[in-house]
Amino acid sequence: MRTYTLKNAKDLRALLQVHKRMSDMRLGEVLLEEQLISAEQLNKALEFQKELRSGRRHIGQILVESGLVTPDQLNIALAKKLAIPYVKIENFDIDSTLLTAISPEIALQHRVLPLAEIDNSLVVAMVNPLDHAVLEALRFNSKRNIESVMASREEIDAALSKHYNEHEEFEALDNLDLDIDLDIDPAPELNQKNEAVHVIEQEAQKKPIVRLVNAIILQAVTSGASDINIRPEKDRVNVFYRVDGKMQFVRTLHRSLLPALVSRIKITGQMDISERRLPQGGHARMMRQGRQVDLRISIMPTVNGESVVIRVLDKQAGFRPLKDLGLNKRDLELTKRLITRPNGIFLVTGPTGSGKSTTLYAILDEVKRRNQHILTVEDPVEYDMEGVEQVQVALAKGYTFAKALRHFLRHDPDVIMVGEIRDEETAQIANKAALTGHLVFSTLHTNDAPSTVTRLLDMGIESYLLSTTLLGVMAQRLIRVNCKECVDDEVLEPHVCRVLKLKEGEKFRRGAGCIKCNYSGYQGRVTVSELMVVTPEISELIADGKVAQEINKLSIAQGMRTLQDNALQLARDGVTSIEEVYALCTE
Repeated sequence: MRTYTLKNAKDLRALLQVHKRMSDMRLGEVLLEEQLISAEQLNKALEFQKELRSGRRHIGQILVESGLVTPDQLNIALAKKLAIPYVKIENFDIDSTLLTAISPEIALQHRVLPLAEIDNSLVVAMVNPLDHAVLEALRFNSKRNIESVMASREEIDAALSKHYNEHEEFEALDNLDLDIDLDIDPAPELNQKNEAVHVIEQEAQKKPIVRLVNAIILQAVTSGASDINIRPEKDRVNVFYRVDGKMQFVRTLHRSLLPALVSRIKITGQMDISERRLPQGGHARMMRQGRQVDLRISIMPTVNGESVVIRVLDKQAGFRPLKDLGLNKRDLELTKRLITRPNGIFLVTGPTGSGKSTTLYAILDEVKRRNQHILTVEDPVEYDMEGVEQVQVALAKGYTFAKALRHFLRHDPDVIMVGEIRDEETAQIANKAALTGHLVFSTLHTNDAPSTVTRLLDMGIESYLLSTTLLGVMAQRLIRVNCKECVDDEVLEPHVCRVLKLKEGEKFRRGAGCIKCNYSGYQGRVTVSELMVVTPEISELIADGKVAQEINKLSIAQGMRTLQDNALQLARDGVTSIEEVYALCTE
């Protein structure tokens, strides 16, 4: 489909005038013309449509469900049929006064960007210009007629991040009372302290500050960020998002906005806005397109002001089935076999941010199909699961993992999931649960699978008991996936080839960077694991208290593929780059 590059409202007006007539082509003909499907595939879909007895389904829906076209490709084809232009807006000159026509919350939530006002209609760029519910919401919100054009998700996201965040910052600065020093450190005198807190609270409640905070959070959710970092410097405030495990600089804010911005976040997280000398933690919850997003907030005082980190937990986006984690065929089959055992301990290990919780939830999703009584104790509960009884620890009230586990054993469970084994007491009770006929899943912080045995023995579990309860250990990491839109040959450094022992002449691929991947070269992450199954031979080594090196050597001899081996295989398959493999092997 032809794409039109626009620079201003004049170009947009001319384009809309030539796209007024609706195409008389059928949707299937458009898809054929775009070479998205073959004639044979179209005929099969039409025959299937005729065979359906219960209600008539749209041919586009059938093609998407069959995996022949993606929803984006279908939208583009429908846009062509309905004479909706597909435009490039990367360099479009947007009138800043139009940004007030649509609230930032709606614009960011639905990926809608106002471009111009033409013939009494507000022209907006959308990813899906056929979404009538969104169009109605825009008409209601803007009190104007709406005309839509189609643009790529990446270009709209980039434009929203640039224009709306800048607009919200300027508006917040215009409404900030700069005659008041908001950076004043509250003195011990009660009156002076109350006065300073009252001033900051007033600024934090102003609509521009509220909208600025909302825009930062919504843009992070839209970008798929796992964390938001707001870092104060001497003369500015930097905002970063962590996307696919890596920090990405987003923008700089005016230094004078920091006190009101942090105070607004404290109010959102139900924290004490008067306390600025000690660290604080809080949480909040927001709804986005019917999905629940949890925010865990950490505030830390620094010499330049208070620093903020917000962990973004999209409970639906973060959950994935076991088969979609990216495990190799051997590890997937062995994991499924291990989790059908009636009792024992299965552990997932790795550093913070390696996807351990996501793997545990994927395992529970498999186990719950057997209609078993499953109890979990977590800190905090990250994803809500139907059919699973989930308990959150309350450390402030003394309700720890160990105390919860003691109660669990009297609650008739078949399967127990412990969010993390942190101490000797929790390890002992988890092992006791496995000995008394329960299947136990948990996580631990170790670098590889064999060293987990050493860690558990150091926690006080007797070697002869551990050898009978431990079923297996999966050590894992997350590595970034090459962007499919800009993947290219990778240039290898000689020292990298030596460290990884690569064969001479081997070719690898890496994303070069494009707008779709925010010029990082990567889009998404995949799990890399090593699965150690406790065989009778390995059980004997554990009972004898052998060191991790001996256990590792025997595990490899019995077929275990190490983290490095699996990562290298992904690089050879073109899924990831040698750069990512090298980072994993040298961490």
